[in-house]
Amino acid sequence: MKLGLRVLMAFVGLTAPATGVAVAQEADSGSSAQEALRVYLDCRSHYCDFDFFRREITFVNYVRDRQDAQVHILVTTRDTGGGDEFTVEFIGLEEFETMGDTLLFFSSNTDTEDEVRTGLAQTMRLGLIRYVARTGEAERIQISYELPSAMEEAQSQVPDDPWNFWIFRVRFGGNIRGEERQSSFSGNMSLSANRTTEEWKIRTGVSGFYVNDKFEFSDGTRTESIAREYGAWYFMAKSLGEHWSAGATTSAEVSTFRNMDFSFEVGPAIEYNYFPYSESTRRELTFTYALLLDYFDYEEITIFDETQETRPSQSLEISYTVMQPFGTINVSLEGSNFLDDWTQHRIDLRGWLNIRLVRGLQLNLNGSFSRIKDQIFLSREGATDEEVLLRRRALGTEWRYRLGVSLSYTFGSIFNNVVNPRFD
Repeated sequence: MKLGLRVLMAFVGLTAPATGVAVAQEADSGSSAQEALRVYLDCRSHYCDFDFFRREITFVNYVRDRQDAQVHILVTTRDTGGGDEFTVEFIGLEEFETMGDTLLFFSSNTDTEDEVRTGLAQTMRLGLIRYVARTGEAERIQISYELPSAMEEAQSQVPDDPWNFWIFRVRFGGNIRGEERQSSFSGNMSLSANRTTEEWKIRTGVSGFYVNDKFEFSDGTRTESIAREYGAWYFMAKSLGEHWSAGATTSAEVSTFRNMDFSFEVGPAIEYNYFPYSESTRRELTFTYALLLDYFDYEEITIFDETQETRPSQSLEISYTVMQPFGTINVSLEGSNFLDDWTQHRIDLRGWLNIRLVRGLQLNLNGSFSRIKDQIFLSREGATDEEVLLRRRALGTEWRYRLGVSLSYTFGSIFNNVVNPRFD
């Protein structure tokens, strides 16, 4: 029964959007799902709708383990400022081991989720054809091309951008809830403006949130807790070739959690990437240094008897990221300190690991550890019990850690073609 369904699906064919190549399968009563190209789809983006891809690309067999595949499709993504750049890499296995290819797909911030996944599916179709052409399924494939309309052709020849690469995003939100003895109101907003070109990268915006919680205790007393945080930032970076970048940053903040009536920082930064930036979707080893001037105006007098101060500081971050068929690794080490007192410093170690150990066995690790010696903003008055329970104030600590681990093992049928969305 399942074999018959797969054969029927092969008859349906592969179609494409109006502008591009359309690939369709001819019906053949003798076709067998076992003859189809075996594909392992490794897509690492929230746009990766695997059910959609299986429905749209029906001329291959999807397998759940890379070791059973003839082609490994690895999809990675990075922000372009105006959307996302998807790198779709086709890695040949078994008899296709010497065949590899890489295609790019670009999406816009204005694209819907369906438009993005449709574009990704079309990119995968195009890349798979060269492999299918060398299998027994090749005789059931037809290639067709639909000419673009005159309007579409004219638009494709006009590179003019009235927004000059600027992308704006506005967001407002909030919620209110309550019951007999407690109520809560929260609101948040953000406004950002980003511009990305080959030479320049600009990020700027403002954001904020406000929370008001009210409680009534068993003895009839009432308490109210308020938290607010507002911020603004501006960052600019200039490309200096395939390995170097220079930039400048400035930001301002108001935060009850950090005892800040107002804080401000400004300074230059420089980054070196050991690998060319053109390889950033697959691997990066970056060294980022920033030299900053910080101003702090505190809500309450601090544990160092300060109500306001200006301090110079510096930070250095080393980050390594690799995304390969065996999995993904990201490790970063960051150190920062105040230049007028090196004992007031912070060291952060962060890591994320996703590795396929053997067939069906996958290891996931993520964690961080921080040595904290720079909490100069802590209030001398300390935090009330209510502020501690509601996490309304930062608490003094010399270290902080987080660790997550999971190990999964999958076994059974190697095929992964069927789509059944019931009760999803």
